[in-house]
Amino acid sequence: MDKDVLLQQLAKQSASTWLELLGAAYEVMNPRQRQSVFGRYTLPEKLGASIEGKKLLRTVKKFHQDSLAGKYYAPFNVNSKNWMHIPIETKAWFDQLGQFLADSLQLTQQAEHAQAVACFGLLYELIAAMERGQEIVFTDELGSWMIPGGEKKAIAAYLKSLGVIATPEDYTAVAVPLIKRDSHQSFTEQVYLSAMRAANKAQKAYLAAELERQQVATGPAETKRRIKS
Repeated sequence: MDKDVLLQQLAKQSASTWLELLGAAYEVMNPRQRQSVFGRYTLPEKLGASIEGKKLLRTVKKFHQDSLAGKYYAPFNVNSKNWMHIPIETKAWFDQLGQFLADSLQLTQQAEHAQAVACFGLLYELIAAMERGQEIVFTDELGSWMIPGGEKKAIAAYLKSLGVIATPEDYTAVAVPLIKRDSHQSFTEQVYLSAMRAANKAQKAYLAAELERQQVATGPAETKRRIKS
């Protein structure tokens, strides 16, 4: 199938036809493909009603506790027929995680930085545990790509709030693992740029020195340079 010819033909179609084709494409995609193509559109563009920081933190702590206790872990015997199946518990966990990230982002927007940092910290502890293979949730192809809406805005908000309240040492202790993680994911979330943008002068200097000391790649060009050296 010629892509250019296809796009020329689609350009002649009505919006209703485009929507019909998008729906058909969604149905034949696997979960990773759906998240890659459509994930950025699943988070609201505008903030909703004001969120109470203390109440959200209590709820996030409960979610953190339940997750580590295996409440959302629902394993099954994977075979060639069911390998694309995602347990309802896994879907619920990722949906809840995505909502909590969005709510924590709103706390940043409300300048409730201490509460935002506390919530983000707990959520990223869970994400790290999930990525290490800890029994948080289960499916054959598991990863942070399943988080609704992606993480770029959430991580930027986390670092923004952290920049307001943290010492240079504490800021760096959070930012470096996030940058390392992003380097392993082809820098899709541009964490280094967000970290440097959110940092004050002292935090920026301390972070830059630590990244250099640990030889952490901060972008594609830096990765290529260090491979050659």
